[in-house]
Amino acid sequence: MKKILCMVMALCLALAGLTAVADDTIELSFTRIGSDPAERAYWDWVIEHFEAENPGIRIMYDEVAIGDSIDNKLNVQFSAGDGPDLIGHGILSVAQRVELGHYQPIDEYFETWEGKDDIMPSVLANGTYKGHVYGLAYSTTPYVFAYRSDLLEAANLSVPTTWDELAETARALTQKNEKGEITFSGFCFPSAGGNLVELDVFVYGNGGSYLAEDGSPLMTGAEKEEAINFLNGLLPDVNIPYSNSETNPFAQGLAAMTLINNAALTSILNNPDYEGKVGVAVPPHNTTEGTFCGCNMLFIGRDCVDKDAAWKYIEFTMSPESTLKRSEIVNIPVTLQSLVEDYQAMDPWNAVRAECVAIGTGMPRTLWSTQFQKIRNELVQNVVLGNAADPAAALQKAQDDLLFEIDG
Repeated sequence: MKKILCMVMALCLALAGLTAVADDTIELSFTRIGSDPAERAYWDWVIEHFEAENPGIRIMYDEVAIGDSIDNKLNVQFSAGDGPDLIGHGILSVAQRVELGHYQPIDEYFETWEGKDDIMPSVLANGTYKGHVYGLAYSTTPYVFAYRSDLLEAANLSVPTTWDELAETARALTQKNEKGEITFSGFCFPSAGGNLVELDVFVYGNGGSYLAEDGSPLMTGAEKEEAINFLNGLLPDVNIPYSNSETNPFAQGLAAMTLINNAALTSILNNPDYEGKVGVAVPPHNTTEGTFCGCNMLFIGRDCVDKDAAWKYIEFTMSPESTLKRSEIVNIPVTLQSLVEDYQAMDPWNAVRAECVAIGTGMPRTLWSTQFQKIRNELVQNVVLGNAADPAAALQKAQDDLLFEIDG
């Protein structure tokens, strides 16, 4: 009987020891925007290797489809005082959630981080708000200029680098039927969609900005008028309009040139019918090389108790090894300058992708970014593709409308 009691006591002590070990384990909840398989495979790799190196930390991973779902979920969680420890979210979330107190600043960690001088300045800017660093980018989505190299070669045309060259080349490659209807687009541009950033590419390529020096909205300006006038003079002659939430005509073989994000370009690059027939370049510009570049970042949530452990996870994710692995699995550009050569070695076109990240600008990191998106979309639909007779007046109206939306 004593032997049995001893065995029971030993078992209890062992279980108590296991419980103590379990109680010492730090669990970090991590919610990320997006649900695509490639990204999931990457995060599975990150979590597996991070936990192997940090056995005392466990990552509780969750992902939410792109759209309002993640914001609704985060709002509910933060309202209950149970927000995620780590959050993977985009540029549009920065100002709103910083002002709500949902994101913690990470300046103290960033200043001692080995990679702080390695991360691309354009990428770092996306997670910086009012002089403080809140998020570090793990994913970038640059818009590149894609073209049919076989058609340019057949027509003895060079890849356009300026607006004038773009217009000349687009008109030369556009095909029309007997009725004058465009059957093959020389350059296609969207007429609808959730975020019509294609206009921004032209604004940035003309030295423009939507932010005044004091951080207020800036929808007016000669650089924007010139961009709209250029597009209004070109698109009716060469464009097959489409929604940027649908398949780009270029990816369907119905256009010679377009602006397209890196992810959407994948389908045609992987299509054997177009192997060796597609190239990418920095978007044609008028005064300054520039493009739009989206960005998702890692943030530490307000309710995170163990900020040190959360930073360890961010630091691991932003390490050169993890960053390069992300490019291999997800086929997205690196965010560290030291890895550009390694990234270029993966694919000849990666040099262009990396350059577009370096010269890219994302959505305004302001409390009025969602209102800006709505009014900029209206500008594209009603002014650019509506061929407004007076772009200056239309831009002033956009400025007034945005200020009204902001001030209520």
